[in-house]
Amino acid sequence: MADAHCDLLKPSEAARRLAICEDHLRELTNDGLIPYVNVGRGRKREHRRYDPADVEAYKEARKCRSTSVAVPTPIPTTSTIAVIDFQARRDARVVATRKNTSANSRRS
Repeated sequence: MADAHCDLLKPSEAARRLAICEDHLRELTNDGLIPYVNVGRGRKREHRRYDPADVEAYKEARKCRSTSVAVPTPIPTTSTIAVIDFQARRDARVVATRKNTSANSRRS
C-alpha cells in the first residue's frame, strides 16, 4: 500500500509536469478534467494526489495540431462566379425598353 501511495504526485509535482500553476491545476480538478486521489481524512482534511497516468492522459487529450503547418483548404480559393455590371445591365434594359416603346408607337 505504501508503494502505491509513493507513486502519486503532489499538486506541485503534477502542476510542474503540466507546466501550469497549482491554482490552475486545482481549477481543472474541480471541473472534473483531472481526477485525483484523496489521501486525507475525507472532505474536511482533503489532501489531493494525482496519478501520473491521469496527468499524462490529460496531456494527451489536450494535444492540438500545430498551426504552423499548412493545412489544405477544402474550399477553392478562386471564384467561379462572374462579376455582373449592374449599370450595364440597367442601360441595356433601358435601351431595349425604348426600342419597344418606339416600335409600338410607330405601329399605332
